[in-house]
Amino acid sequence: MPPSAARISELFSAAAAHHEAGRLIDAEALYRQILAADPTHDESLHLLGMVAYQSGRSDVAVELIRRAVALNDRKPAFHVNMGMALSEQGELAEAIASFRAALRLDPHDPHAHLALGTALHAAAAQRSGIAAGDTKDGPFQGVRAQYESLPFPARDPAAEHHLMLISVPDTLSKVNQYCFGGARDFTKGLRVLVAGAGTGDSVMWLAHQLQGTPSEIVAIDISAASLDIARARAAVRGFNNIRWVHASLLDLPTLGLGTFDYITCLGVLHHLPDPEAGLAALKAVLAEGGGMAVMVYGTHGRAFIYGMQDLLRRVSVGLDDRGERLRFAREIVETLPATNPFKFRYDTKVIRDYFLQDNTNFWDLLLHEQDRSYTASEVRGFLATAGLTVQAFATYLGEEATCSLQYELDTYISDPAQRHRLHGLPAPAREDLAEMLDGSLALHTVYASRDPKAALDPTSPQAILSPLSEEARQALSHPAAAGAGVPVVLGNGKEMVWKVSAATRAFLAAIDGRRSNAEIARSIDPANEGGVLAQVAPELRLPLACHWLVARMSGGTAWPVLAGYRKIAPPLKYQEPIHLEAAGCRAFKPL
Repeated sequence: MPPSAARISELFSAAAAHHEAGRLIDAEALYRQILAADPTHDESLHLLGMVAYQSGRSDVAVELIRRAVALNDRKPAFHVNMGMALSEQGELAEAIASFRAALRLDPHDPHAHLALGTALHAAAAQRSGIAAGDTKDGPFQGVRAQYESLPFPARDPAAEHHLMLISVPDTLSKVNQYCFGGARDFTKGLRVLVAGAGTGDSVMWLAHQLQGTPSEIVAIDISAASLDIARARAAVRGFNNIRWVHASLLDLPTLGLGTFDYITCLGVLHHLPDPEAGLAALKAVLAEGGGMAVMVYGTHGRAFIYGMQDLLRRVSVGLDDRGERLRFAREIVETLPATNPFKFRYDTKVIRDYFLQDNTNFWDLLLHEQDRSYTASEVRGFLATAGLTVQAFATYLGEEATCSLQYELDTYISDPAQRHRLHGLPAPAREDLAEMLDGSLALHTVYASRDPKAALDPTSPQAILSPLSEEARQALSHPAAAGAGVPVVLGNGKEMVWKVSAATRAFLAAIDGRRSNAEIARSIDPANEGGVLAQVAPELRLPLACHWLVARMSGGTAWPVLAGYRKIAPPLKYQEPIHLEAAGCRAFKPL
C-alpha cells in the first residue's frame, strides 16, 4: 500500500531536516523513498538534484532538476538551482536562460539576480579571446597592448542590472579606520583616484558607496578598451561622479588632476617596469592627510605560478603568434599531471572555471608580459621609498581571504618558549617568516599613509565598533550566545579556537555601532571601565584581524552593515564578509 499524503509530508520534513543539517546521504535516501511512492513529487526531485549538486555531481543534478521543472515550472527556486547546476557544467548560455526564467516569475528574487549577474560575467570571460594582430599601438606587445586585447577582468556591463561586485579593500568603513583614524565624514565629499581602473570593479563599488555625496572619482587606465567597459558599467547604474582618463599612472604628476584624499591601486604597480616610479607618481598626487590601498603580488604564495610561467615561456619559444601561444599554453595546463605544483594548488574545477574558460584570466596570470613580486618586508620597504607607512595588512578577495593573523609568527608557533625567543626578531623579519610558513599569501594588500599613526586603534576607549557585515554579525553572535570556544579556519586552512571571557561575551553582545568602547565597558561594570577594556581588548584581536569588526570615531561616518546571503555556523571558515551583493543592495545612508 503506497504511503498516504500525510506520511509523504512526514518523510519530506525529515528529509529536509537531514538536508539542512548536511546529512546528505540520509536526505537522499528519504527523497528517493518519496519518489518511489510518488514520482510527481516535484520538490523531492528538485531537492534530490540539490543533494547531487552539493555532492559534486552536477550532471546528475541537471537531469533531476530538469525533471522537476518539467513537472512545475512556476517555482523560481527550481530555475535558479537548475542554472547553478548548469553553470557548474560550464553551460552558461542555458544557465543564464534559467536565471532569467526565475526572474520572470519573481523579479525581486535576490538569489536569481546574484546568480544571473555572476553568470553574465562568467560568460564574458568565456567569450574573451585575444587579438593576435596589430592594435592601434602597433603589434601586440607590452602591457598596454595586452589589456587593449584582453580587458581585465572580463566583465559584462549588463550584469550591473543584477549584482554589485565589491572591491573589498575599497570598503569605505575600513578605509576610514585605517587611513583617516575613523574620523572622516564622507558625507562632506571625497576625492578618489582609482589608479589602474581596469574594467571598473573598484570604480563601481566606490561610486556606489559615495552616491549622494559631493565626491569625485577619477579613473585612470592605460587601456581604452578596459575603460570603455567600465564606462558602460557606470552608465547602467547611472553614476555621474566619475571622470575617465586614458593615460598611464606614471603621467599623473603632469595631468593637472589635483590631489586625492584616497588612492586605490590594486594589482597594478607590480606590472610596471619601474614600480618605484609608479608609487612616486601616486604619492605626488596624494593629498596631505590622505591614504592609499595598494595590492602587489606575494613572492612565496606565487612560487608555483612563477614556476608555471617559466615553463610556458620556455615551451613557447618560437611561437610569435599570440593566439597560437595561448592555444598551446591552454593545452599544456589542461593536461597537467597531478604531481605538477600548479595542478596541486589548483584543482581541476578551478583550472577549468578560472583559466580554461577565461582567456583573460589565463593570460593575466600565466602569460603576462611583465610582473614582479614582494615579500612582506619588501612591501614595507617599497612603500617607504615614497615616504609612506604601512598601516595594516588587509585583504583583497571576498572569499578564503587573507587576514593580518597570517602575518603574525605566533599564528604558526605554539611553543611558548620558542614564541618568546622569536619575539626578539625585528617585526619585518617575523612577518617574512610567517609568510614563508604560510605559503598561501599570493597577494599583499595594505593600507598606507604619510602619517605613521593614521590608523585608529579599534580597542581605544573612544572607538566605536560595529559589525562589517551580516555574516560578521552572525560570527560575533556565536561566542556571545554559546559562551564556548568557537573554531575558526583562516583562509590558509590554519585552525584556531577563539575563546572569550564572560566580559567579552557581554561586550560583543552590546556592540551597536553607536556607543564607544568606554561606554560599553561602563555599562558592563560602572566601577571598573578601564579593567573591562583591558580584559576585552586582547580577546578582540581575532575578529578585528578578520575584519568582522570595523571602528570609527564619533565624527566619522557610520556605514550600514553589508548584506549577505551565506550562512555561518561553527566551524567558521574565515571569509571577508561579502563578495557579491544583489541588485537593490542598500544605498549609502549614514545612520
